[in-house]
Amino acid sequence: MAVVPIVTYSNADTDKLDILKNNKKKSGIYRWINKETFGGKSYIGSTTNLSRRFRVYYSLVNIERIVSRSKSHIISAILKYGYSNFRLEILEYCDGSTREDLIKREQYYIDLLKPEYNILQKAGSSLGFKHSEETLTKMSTAQVGAKNTIFGKKHSEETRAKMSSSRAGEKNPMTITLFGVNKII
Repeated sequence: MAVVPIVTYSNADTDKLDILKNNKKKSGIYRWINKETFGGKSYIGSTTNLSRRFRVYYSLVNIERIVSRSKSHIISAILKYGYSNFRLEILEYCDGSTREDLIKREQYYIDLLKPEYNILQKAGSSLGFKHSEETLTKMSTAQVGAKNTIFGKKHSEETRAKMSSSRAGEKNPMTITLFGVNKII
C-alpha cells in the first residue's frame, strides 16, 4: 500500500530552513528516506515537536553525542550519505494528540512500511534492543571502582555490627512469622 505524505522535502540539505520553519510547534509522524540506497531505505519517527526533533538531526553536537552513546542507524546513514541524499516526509500531522496517540500512529506506519533504519520494531519501546559487546563492557567498567561508591567499599567493624543488628529479628525483611515463631526465609 502506497503512503502519500502530507509534505515532502526532496532534499533534506537545501530544504533545511523550510523543514525547521514549517514544522514549528507541530507534532506528527515523519520518515527519512535514503535516495542512494536500493529501494530507498527509511526511518520512521514521531514527536510532539517536529521542529525541535529536526534541530537535533541537524546539530553536529547532538549527532556526535547520540553516536557516541548509542547505535542509531539513521544518524549513521545521514553521516555516511549526507543530508542531500535524504528526502524527509511528514506522513501525518497529529496536533492535539497525546504521546500515546503518536506512538500508535508511528507503530501503524512501522508495521505498514517496515523501515530498515528503525532498530526497534515497536514504537516508543526499547523491547528487543540488544547492547553491543562494546557497550556492555563500558557499562560493566562504569560499575567498578571510584565511579560507583557501592562496589569496592569496605565498612568498619562498627558499621558492620550496626547493619547486622538492624537486620535482626522482626526488622529483617526476610523474616516471616508463622504460628508465633520468627523464621528467616
